[in-house]
Amino acid sequence: MATPNFYQTLNNVGVDVTQYVKVSASETPDTPAPQFLPGTRAFGSDGSEYLFVQASGSVSLTDFVLINAGTNLSPYMANSITTTNVTSSIAVGLGSTGLIVAGSVTFIPAGAYFWACTKGQYIPATTSVGLASNTKGVALFTTATAGVLSSVTTNQSLAAAFQGIVCVNSLTVSIPSSIVPPAGGTKSSTGYTVGPVVNLNNPRPIVSIADSATLVAGIVNNIFSF
Repeated sequence: MATPNFYQTLNNVGVDVTQYVKVSASETPDTPAPQFLPGTRAFGSDGSEYLFVQASGSVSLTDFVLINAGTNLSPYMANSITTTNVTSSIAVGLGSTGLIVAGSVTFIPAGAYFWACTKGQYIPATTSVGLASNTKGVALFTTATAGVLSSVTTNQSLAAAFQGIVCVNSLTVSIPSSIVPPAGGTKSSTGYTVGPVVNLNNPRPIVSIADSATLVAGIVNNIFSF
């Protein structure tokens, strides 16, 4: 008997937050158009929330993605987040691909549609190896590596810090599924969820008092739109 997904969606029929969708008429079954409009929100069990987006480029599974407004023809695009693109003026949110199950590849192809998780608990973040040193709730920062957040930064002025997101366990710890419900496609052969995992609550960047003073002085630095 198949094990049901822990994150069940509550408001839409046909939502599967563990799968991405490639629009193609040449594949079987053919998918001539996405099943939902980009920007559609889905709400799930355990207070989880999801946003239907399109991958602007290839996105690795368990990456953190920056969601931007896109264009009229291609709204709600997602890119693996970096310190550079987080300051984009069209950015509207941060999400995770951590619940998407690996198929024949370990990434979401460019142009594919998927449900970015913006709120939820125990979301796998295995590409963010910098979280391994995190032993308790500390701020997480962007890095130069696409899709990766870290609990360590050498200079806060060179990285964006986030609130609304916290690392739950280190990379070296496996949590029994009896304690942490299975999530995504990062379970080991014993059925455990392998860390690091994070709790998300609609993450957004932190602009410190010092940064605010700099903005008032007229120096453009760390302006965020979400």
